[in-house]
Amino acid sequence: MWSRLLGTAAPALAVLMLTVTSASANTALEFFADAADSAIAPDSDSLDIAGKAFTMEAWIMATGPQNGDGIIINKEDSYEMALRAGDTFMFALQAGAWDWFGGGKPTMNEWHHVAVTYDGELSQGWIDGAAAPAPTEANTLDMGVQASPFQVGRRVCCGTTPFLGVIDEVRVSDIVRYTKDFDVQTREFETDANTRVLWHFNEGSGIDIADDSGNGNNGELEGGPQWTAGAPIGAAAIDARDRLAVTWSALKTPY
Repeated sequence: MWSRLLGTAAPALAVLMLTVTSASANTALEFFADAADSAIAPDSDSLDIAGKAFTMEAWIMATGPQNGDGIIINKEDSYEMALRAGDTFMFALQAGAWDWFGGGKPTMNEWHHVAVTYDGELSQGWIDGAAAPAPTEANTLDMGVQASPFQVGRRVCCGTTPFLGVIDEVRVSDIVRYTKDFDVQTREFETDANTRVLWHFNEGSGIDIADDSGNGNNGELEGGPQWTAGAPIGAAAIDARDRLAVTWSALKTPY
């Protein structure tokens, strides 16, 4: 009986092991300040965030001074963040003042978590869980919706201003995720009801980029970004016990 049960269990357990192993992969995209390079997705309703609750975030590692605006995330005339003037973390939101604000200088050749939040009163940058200098109260309106693509690594405007360095774990949300200094998460982000797009960049090859938000904002690579090792974070938590319970339940069902 045990040999027959184990024989039946083997394929299912193999699938379980493959799932757990695949989830542990961790890659990112390296950009070389080439104006042709980006990760891009077309405009969609879920990427068009209105209202007064917003967060965008990513892990970055600049590999040298930026030449102009080193774009991290861009949805033109809606929201964007970048390293400007070589190494200064700044952002722009279309919520009354489409202009650059922010401050702080993430060190080069080291990984940093960067984020921007907006709550209808204050636009705030965050570096490694700490509030960055020079937040702004210039934006107080609902965020503007524009039919522009969602891009990582460049903007198709103003000389394209491409990024120099590595970008990983990009998430945009319709909620204010951070209101005070916080401990940076040591695992990949997990999607929730407020996640509009979530790119883990764990594909490791090819040009396709999967959106883990459930909104279908899948993207693809343009130009020559290169797959490389990802940020120093672990895979999203997996409850293997639940998967095993489902597997064994299925195995006990007679064929």
